[in-house]
Amino acid sequence: MFVQKSIKIFFLFLSFCIVSCMDRDEKRIMELISEWEGKSIRFPSNFYFTRSISDTVRWPLNSVQYKILSYVDSVGCMSCKLQLSSWKNFIGQLDSICQDKAAVLLFLHPKKVKDIRPILISNDFDYPVCIDVNDSLNKLNHFPTEMEFQTFLLDKNNKVVAMGNPVLNPKVKELYLKIIQGKPLQDDSKDKQVVTTVTLEATALSMGDFSWQEEWQGTFRLKNTGEKPLVIQDVITSCGCLTVDYPQEPVMPGKEAVIDVTYKADSPGYFNKLVTVYCNAGDSPIRLWVKGKAE
Repeated sequence: MFVQKSIKIFFLFLSFCIVSCMDRDEKRIMELISEWEGKSIRFPSNFYFTRSISDTVRWPLNSVQYKILSYVDSVGCMSCKLQLSSWKNFIGQLDSICQDKAAVLLFLHPKKVKDIRPILISNDFDYPVCIDVNDSLNKLNHFPTEMEFQTFLLDKNNKVVAMGNPVLNPKVKELYLKIIQGKPLQDDSKDKQVVTTVTLEATALSMGDFSWQEEWQGTFRLKNTGEKPLVIQDVITSCGCLTVDYPQEPVMPGKEAVIDVTYKADSPGYFNKLVTVYCNAGDSPIRLWVKGKAE
């Protein structure tokens, strides 16, 4: 009874986290959460994890209290969807504060296995991954098609405790870490959060036409027009090809927060990428766009 009650509490908070941060249909989100609440994830009988596609390693499926399972399908740009730099940062944070209570299970279903290794090497990603060539995990569980809902927090018995991608949504990341650490979900300090206002020179950057082999850089400027310091909590990009650098210190009233954007295309083509800024402004999260054509 306690476990069932806890799961329902987690999913109640999860619904607020996801609905408040996404411009998706609220009904669809609630249906997904209801469908996966407490569901058991089934794993293939034969699978293994590797580092850089070469070294097979054993992975602690049954020795940890929680598992964060993320499935990446073959639809669209695999490099963009993987968000390996963000996963590296999150795994490092998880290891430092959760003390072996949780492990991250990354299941990748690429169109071509040979395309994965260059992505892992270019991102200096040495964390074990499972290359699921036959898409066995998805065939057993029938995951949602939306990328944001192909990641799950599982308990020791592989039951879904919460869902949502922690590297795409800082509220989901915060929820996962609280559950794993056994901390209370409610935080009264959030009700007392100091809120400011911001204005932007532009909400979109156009790169125009450029060589896909070249690196492109641009800048967004957020001016703090309120009376309180502006604090940027996180900046999430919709693509692993797009990286950002932003102020870690509070930005005083009247000053600007400069967000530097770097784009390195994996291949030629038109793109329109999203940068989401989570901060203590009244209209947070702030959505910015980067578009252009890599030739």
